[in-house]
Amino acid sequence: MLVTSSAADALAGQPGPGPRWLGDLGQAALAALLALVLLPVGVRSVREGDVGTGWTVTLLGALVVLHLAVVVARRRPVASYAVGAGAMLVLVTGPDLSGLTANAAGGAFSPVLLPSSLCFFPLLYAVSARGSRPWPTIALGVALIGCLLTVVRIWSFSVPGLEWWTWRLILTTAMLAGTLAAWALGRFRATREAWIAELADRGAADERRRIAREMHDVVAHSLAVVVSHAEAGRLVVARDPDRAPEILGTIADAGRGALTEMRGLLGVLRDEAGSNAPQPGLDELPGLVAGVRAAGLEVAYDDAALPEARPPATVGLTAYRVAQEALTNVTRHAGPGARARVVVAREGTELVVEVTDNGAGPGAFAGSPGRGLIGMRERVEAVGGVLKAGPDPREGTGWRVHARLPWGEEDSRG
Repeated sequence: MLVTSSAADALAGQPGPGPRWLGDLGQAALAALLALVLLPVGVRSVREGDVGTGWTVTLLGALVVLHLAVVVARRRPVASYAVGAGAMLVLVTGPDLSGLTANAAGGAFSPVLLPSSLCFFPLLYAVSARGSRPWPTIALGVALIGCLLTVVRIWSFSVPGLEWWTWRLILTTAMLAGTLAAWALGRFRATREAWIAELADRGAADERRRIAREMHDVVAHSLAVVVSHAEAGRLVVARDPDRAPEILGTIADAGRGALTEMRGLLGVLRDEAGSNAPQPGLDELPGLVAGVRAAGLEVAYDDAALPEARPPATVGLTAYRVAQEALTNVTRHAGPGARARVVVAREGTELVVEVTDNGAGPGAFAGSPGRGLIGMRERVEAVGGVLKAGPDPREGTGWRVHARLPWGEEDSRG
C-alpha cells in the first residue's frame, strides 16, 4: 500500500495514539533532560566568554529560548521551529567566546558550537513530523541554509590534534547528517501515521460493506417472501378463504426468521455476550429452498454430489448467502411461472453453488449490477472464490449464478 506525501501532510499535526497529555509529558521530559545535560556548559561558557554584557545577555537568552522551544515543539511545531531557528542565528552571528572553556578547546570558538545547539534537531524533527504542508519542506530548506552559514562561520576554527581538512570534513558531515536524519525521521513518522490511518479507514469501509451485505441478504430475502405471499394472498384468499391462515403463517415465519437473523447480526456488531449464534450454512440450504417453495416458486434442489463433511463455516455461510440472494432475484425478476434449480456439489477442492432459472432472462437485469450481485461477488471473492452471473449459456434463456469456492479444511462437524 502506498501512502502519498499529501496524505502524510494531511494527517500531520493530528494527535497520535494515546492521551495527548502523555505525549506532552514525554516532550517536557525530553526538554528537561536536554536542559540538564547541555545548558550548564553553555551558560558557564558564555559567562566566562568575555564578550561584554550585551552579548552575554543575548547569548544566554538564545540558549534559554532554544530549550524552551523544545518544550512546546509537540503542540506548536512550526512556531517553535521558527523561534529556534532565530536563536540559532543569534549563536551563529555572535562573537567568539574565550575563557576557560576556550582554553580547553584550543582557542576561541563560535557560540554555535555550544552543546545547546543540539536542541535544533528535535525542533526540526517536530516540524517535519507534525507540521502541515509545506512547512516540513520549508524547514528543511532553512536548516540547510543554516548548515551553510555555520560551516562558513566556524571554517577557520581548528581542533588540536586534527588536520584542518579532517576537522572540516567531520564538521560538514556531522551537520548535514544530523539535519537530514532529523528531517527524515520526522517524515517517516508522519508517513507511518498516515499509513495507519489509511488502514483504519479501509478497515472501516470493509466493515461497512460487510454490514451492508448482511443487512441486504437478510432483509431482501425475507421481504421478497413476504411481498410474494402478500400479493398472492389478495387473489387466493378471495377464492379460497381457508388458505388465509397458511399464507399469513408463512408471512409470519419469514418475518420471525428475519428478526432472528437481524438480532444475531446486531449482537455481533455490538459484541454482546451470547451473540455468537451459529450462522447459516450448507445444512440450512434445504430449509431455505423449502421457504422459497412455500412462497410459490418452483425450486428443484440437488445436493447429491455433496459429501457429509462440511467446509469451513465461512465458506458454508458464503454458499448459503449466494443461494439465498440468487433465489431472491429469481423471485423478484424472473416473472410468473418461472422455475429455479439449485445445485450444490463438491468438485475436487472446490465447493460449487449454481442457481439457474428459466425466467425473464437478461432483460430484467439490464444496466449496472444491483447491490445483490455486487454483494454476492464481494462475498465470494472474500473467501478466495469466483462468481459468474449472467444469461444461462446452456439454455439461451433465464439466468445463471455460478460460484466456485475453495473447500478448505473440513469442518470438525463432518
